Amino acid sequence: MVTAPKEKKRGHKKQSLRQTLAGLAIGVLLWPMFLPYLFIHDPVIDLKSTLVILVAIVISAVLALIVHEFGHAIAGSFSGMKFMNMSIGPIVIIRSGGRSRIIFQKPALGYLGRAMLRFPAETPSEQMESGLKRYVAGGPAANIVAAAVATALVYTILPSGILLTFAIVNLLLGAANLIPTDSKGMMTDGKHLSMLSGKTPGKELVLISYRLMQEDTEGTDWSPETVAQAEELIRRHPDHPLTPALYASLSPYYIPENPSEAEALGSGIAFRERYLKIDPLQDMADIAMVHVLYAAGKLTSEPEIRLKLVQIGDAEKVTRLFRDAYLAYLDEQPGKLHNCLEELELVLGQWHSLYLECKYEKERIAALRKVLLDQTKDV
Repeated sequence: MVTAPKEKKRGHKKQSLRQTLAGLAIGVLLWPMFLPYLFIHDPVIDLKSTLVILVAIVISAVLALIVHEFGHAIAGSFSGMKFMNMSIGPIVIIRSGGRSRIIFQKPALGYLGRAMLRFPAETPSEQMESGLKRYVAGGPAANIVAAAVATALVYTILPSGILLTFAIVNLLLGAANLIPTDSKGMMTDGKHLSMLSGKTPGKELVLISYRLMQEDTEGTDWSPETVAQAEELIRRHPDHPLTPALYASLSPYYIPENPSEAEALGSGIAFRERYLKIDPLQDMADIAMVHVLYAAGKLTSEPEIRLKLVQIGDAEKVTRLFRDAYLAYLDEQPGKLHNCLEELELVLGQWHSLYLECKYEKERIAALRKVLLDQTKDV
């Protein structure tokens, strides 16, 4: 049963209150870290020292992000997971096709940092669950350990306001990430841990997502049992924040042979009433349904399809460009369609931090290019 929008908004207000209280608790915890330093060393507060601290905060934030993502990667490796990619701002380290390389790309879904690992094919479900908890906890744990070590050095052998700043920033990042919350398609490590531990709903959705990656990272070569389990979870949890992303991931499995099955599965998930101004995961589900309708030959007959396309937001660039491409297709604007497809290929490139090898996305582009050719001939 889908939750009514008013109930959803009420739930988000409660979540916002919990986030505020958690933030205040973190602030209270920070006082014992830097107050003793002020009394012991009596630092001079002037313009120069203020600028030094501001620069130290920026540099510490970057270093804390690196510590966080490497914490995930190391914890995942110790849990038997295989490295796929890691993003630190626009820098993306990729392990694909038996080789590693570095590319520069805008962070996906607004994440400033992201470490993606997967389990080998032979990993049993029980090991996957415990390994995921260590992998997710590894990022905040690395920040908290770094903060503890830096603080110990500050109050023993290496008194330094810059080092203390590094400690505080690490503690902030680690503690904030342990707050179980989600916003604009992004979930904190705390929210994932809360789901994996069963404190909040979503454990099965997280596990099936990693099962899909485990069986076939780059495509749809999944076992019928895994697909059936994913379908059941989509039907059982239509209102969970992760369900739109799961539907978007699963939908290519039915194209080109059974797009009608994907259409039936996505009813109630795609094109539903929105209660968030920015919702990139819902955007992905909506554009997945558009791909399905197009493959089934039903896009032009879908009721109010232009309004449904227009409600897809700009948060994720590939989704936005596909939205504009389909609008250009419906409006028979070959020039605009051509420009959208060209930009899509440029944004996806040879590899993308969200879509990886982009096989499915490039197939959708190829299908639209055939239409473009027909429209150009007609002109």
